Amino acid sequence: MVSGFSKLFKPRVEALGLEIGASSLKLVELSGHPPALRAFATRPTPPGMLAEGVVAEPAALAQEIRELLAEARTRKRYVVSAVPNPSVILRTIQVPKMPPKEMEEAVRWEAERYIPFPIDEVVLDFAPLEPLSEVSEGEQTEVMVGVARQEAVAGLLEALRGAGLMPVVLDVKPFAGLYPLEAELGAEPERVAVAVEIGAESTSLVLTRGDRPLAVRVLTLSGKDFTEAIGKAFGLDFLTAEEVKRTYGLATIPTEDEELLLDFDAERERYSPARIYDAIRPILVDLTQEIRRSLEFFRVQLGDIHPEVGYLYGGGSRLRGLATLLTDTLGVSFTTPDPWQGIQVDPKRFDLEKLKELGPELMVPIGLALRGVSPLD
Repeated sequence: MVSGFSKLFKPRVEALGLEIGASSLKLVELSGHPPALRAFATRPTPPGMLAEGVVAEPAALAQEIRELLAEARTRKRYVVSAVPNPSVILRTIQVPKMPPKEMEEAVRWEAERYIPFPIDEVVLDFAPLEPLSEVSEGEQTEVMVGVARQEAVAGLLEALRGAGLMPVVLDVKPFAGLYPLEAELGAEPERVAVAVEIGAESTSLVLTRGDRPLAVRVLTLSGKDFTEAIGKAFGLDFLTAEEVKRTYGLATIPTEDEELLLDFDAERERYSPARIYDAIRPILVDLTQEIRRSLEFFRVQLGDIHPEVGYLYGGGSRLRGLATLLTDTLGVSFTTPDPWQGIQVDPKRFDLEKLKELGPELMVPIGLALRGVSPLD
């Protein structure tokens, strides 16, 4: 698996996993081997706190994080977090194998061709996609390059430190979401898979072979688009539309049985699954087309390669029938993974049913927390 995006320093300590998202803040604390859940908390991100992936109000965000830490009742202060997708560019490039310092300069020079920001206004990190020991000197090797705007990194660090936290790694969300899948991906080294995370403000796709990332793409379509479509169709504010989406939304044409299973009482007629489906259908069409185009782009970029399986997660993925829709339209068998596999959870301290229900939207914070109990090399 590709290593962290930005390694700030390298203590071998346990750290919290904290996702700072456009819609919510999510904190997971794991400890030990095998990892056990020690703390969990989530709270909504106040509107306007993030603007295009940049922390607009670091002091206000720091206060929200302090309250999240108090709710979780954790004493740990080391943290692994991730830079929001809108501020990050991920790209695979080829460079010759050379001494580390020279390779760093070569990667920076090559990456400058692909990023829309001046090179002196970004933070850049990279990781080889195959062990350099297996590559002869001077041979081309593929590296995954991560680039983030300096202001995004600086604002995030200011908020974390303002909350009394000590950041040890800043990762990127597309890779953080893969860590709970690492054992499953690594079990079949030649199998090609695609991981699709639908977040509040973006959707990321990572193509992998085994546990090795091959390509990444970030789309602007997201869960917010579904919510806004419902709000427009029914004349609802955003928060009400979000609740309607989660309660009544279906990504496929509802059957009569599905209509009957959802007992809406007085609201039944207004928020019937059929009406919700009509409202979000244009977004579903756009999303499936964008994912299809991304897979075609990967195929052109990498040769005749097609994923055998797909993993669907993220808060925006919790739309009933979405995995089935993607399976039927893309010819890839999509499932929703369980990030709690391999993690010990005490049923006396935590609501197992709630944690399982939230699983699809906790892949990233759990992935960050898993990094926090791994050697931070």
